[in-house]
Amino acid sequence: MILIYDGQCPFCTKLASGLQKRSLQPIEIISYHYLTEENLQNIHSQLTKTKCEGDVQFIQNGIRYPGFFGVRALLWNVKFYRYFVWLLYLPLVPFLGMLAFVFLKKIRYSFD
Repeated sequence: MILIYDGQCPFCTKLASGLQKRSLQPIEIISYHYLTEENLQNIHSQLTKTKCEGDVQFIQNGIRYPGFFGVRALLWNVKFYRYFVWLLYLPLVPFLGMLAFVFLKKIRYSFD
């Protein structure tokens, strides 16, 4: 399992660190700022810097999950949250989750 995120965002870094500590299985967490386009392509053929700038990327078993869908897939592996993650699959929740991610992307640097 690999999580690629914005390592220059303090909010994102704090969340990634918390997820790693609570994970039931090891997660490799990488800031996309340290990766070249070639490195990204080696991780997953669909990854680009542009996609990583726009959304967190979670790769599990060769499948890429962007943004809300990545966090939703990742939470199955996180202590405590794994018992409630099924709620994120209810009707309309993915739509609301994607809207929340759009909002968070705009304000994430204001959390210090």
